[in-house]
Amino acid sequence: MTLLTPIRPAWVPFLAFVMRTAKYHTYFRNHSLQFRFIYFVRWSIFRTFSPTEKKRYYYLFFESNFDIPWRQYIDAFAYVIAKDISVIWGCGFAFPGPPPAEPLKHWIAANSLEGGHYYSAYPDASVKMTLAALDAGTRLEELAHDARRMSATQFRAAFDAAVADLQRHL
Repeated sequence: MTLLTPIRPAWVPFLAFVMRTAKYHTYFRNHSLQFRFIYFVRWSIFRTFSPTEKKRYYYLFFESNFDIPWRQYIDAFAYVIAKDISVIWGCGFAFPGPPPAEPLKHWIAANSLEGGHYYSAYPDASVKMTLAALDAGTRLEELAHDARRMSATQFRAAFDAAVADLQRHL
């Protein structure tokens, strides 16, 4: 999903501050990333489209990659993190505010752009599969580290426990 929306001039400094300091306060990031179906989310603010063209308003550019239908994606945003998206997109014009989700879906459809590219480090894996693989890797690294100080019998018991634990990741 790619959106381009103008920002009300009075809100530009606030929104820029929120984005510049996001790495220090994790509120928005943690709320957005709680959804396991999101691969990527990016917000940015800009005013020029080319070196010679300066627009009247600043624009909020939003990109997101996810692995569910976009209407379900918007439902999740509208009902789970409604306050978060109201703070960000509410700085723009004609934002309907959630909930309910239907006016928000119409607003997003009206402001959506066709994506020019899509990148996926693991194109054959969903977010859940990738996270499970990372968890399994961590569990195996722990087993390898602990194995150095185990007897053969202890290792066999730890290995069996690890395999049982890893079943949920396969």
